[in-house]
Amino acid sequence: MDIKKVKRYSLIEVALLAVFMVGLLIAHLIVKHRATVVLSDLISLPGSGLSVSVPAGPGWERTATWQYEESESSMTLLGQFRPSNRGTMGVRWRYVFSTPDGSEQELLEQRAQKISAVIQSFHRVGQDHLVVYARMFLPSSPQEVIYMGIMRTKSNRSIELLVRSYGIGGFHGENVFRSVAGSIQYRPGQEVAEGHVLTDEFLRTQGHRLSRRSRSDEAFLIKDAAGKNQGYYYARHSVSKKPQRALRTQIRQFEYNVLELESELWFDPLEKDYRWKTDLSNLRTEGALVYEIAPGQSQSLLVTRNAKEVKTFPAGQFFLPQPLLIELAQVFLESDYNGVIVDVLTAKGQLVPVRLTKVPPAEANAKSEAVESVVRMDFIYLADSYEELLFDRSQNLLGKFKQQPGRRGRIWEAVSPEALQQIFQEDFQAPDGIGTTNEHQ
Repeated sequence: MDIKKVKRYSLIEVALLAVFMVGLLIAHLIVKHRATVVLSDLISLPGSGLSVSVPAGPGWERTATWQYEESESSMTLLGQFRPSNRGTMGVRWRYVFSTPDGSEQELLEQRAQKISAVIQSFHRVGQDHLVVYARMFLPSSPQEVIYMGIMRTKSNRSIELLVRSYGIGGFHGENVFRSVAGSIQYRPGQEVAEGHVLTDEFLRTQGHRLSRRSRSDEAFLIKDAAGKNQGYYYARHSVSKKPQRALRTQIRQFEYNVLELESELWFDPLEKDYRWKTDLSNLRTEGALVYEIAPGQSQSLLVTRNAKEVKTFPAGQFFLPQPLLIELAQVFLESDYNGVIVDVLTAKGQLVPVRLTKVPPAEANAKSEAVESVVRMDFIYLADSYEELLFDRSQNLLGKFKQQPGRRGRIWEAVSPEALQQIFQEDFQAPDGIGTTNEHQ
């Protein structure tokens, strides 16, 4: 036997085994590295009790804060992976203010149908905050793998997580999804639930007005911080009898070089039903935009713009028309609540949460010795957007301070319609309603 030849083959085998072990170690380290998902610090959504993370490793970018997404009536947080080689991955959190009825699986099936995706399987992740998710693929894009999850919460809200991976691999996409989904911290307070109770109380008070004389009109002189006249707001209130008995509000708002708005709202508080039409013109659009909000099929709410459908809200949830916020604030002022969140619908069909809090008069932006109480309304979907309503001892509205992003604060001073007519003369026009006929009188 050639001992030298045996030793030589043994050394080769040992060397090959060592190379194999090193290869296994490198593969393990690569898999372990890819399986490790570095997450950002928790990012909170004001007024929701929700905090989540997004991937924060090398190559990941994200939006700095939650952003309002008008088309979905939701708040959205985005993350994007942009490696130097081929392939991309996107992460999207969405906090939805109005979610249709149905289980998480049924909602995922609806989402898949909307994006023309095919569901391969359903899974669950999380213990304290269970997320039901589905793995999907797009027949038109074989290299793309989609993971979408939903967690239903109270008050018709839901939390959605979407991970789309293109050219990177399904395993890594699912690992990212499960890691990010595990970051959910959700501890909702009582403000939303108490806002629903307050809204129900408001509807009862409005129902009593159907059998009484209508409330007083609202007229405001709009000024800038320097006291210069910028425009006016005039709301005329009445009770209509045809085609049905309802509270009727006709509005005209005019601001120099900003906007002209005419609006008409028919509101039946007993049926929680309303029809609302608005003509809006501003410097950023050509011609007038006409928004109409009316009951749709199956008791849903339909929004159209210039006679074209924009969106439909599901049934089972009441959204307060924005012109009624002042009266809701008066009911809030008489309540024992210190803070509530209510779901408000704007004339454009935007569903937005608004937080009402009671503020000491000394802390308000606009001050007057006649001010006895202040209600602050924060439009929490939009940073630095709020109004402060100023009331006297008899809870008569003296005016309000209005702050919008990118604009200086405005002071709305309560005056008489006659004062507006005298100040603005040919620019003043009383609200006559939109598309009004005598049958509504």
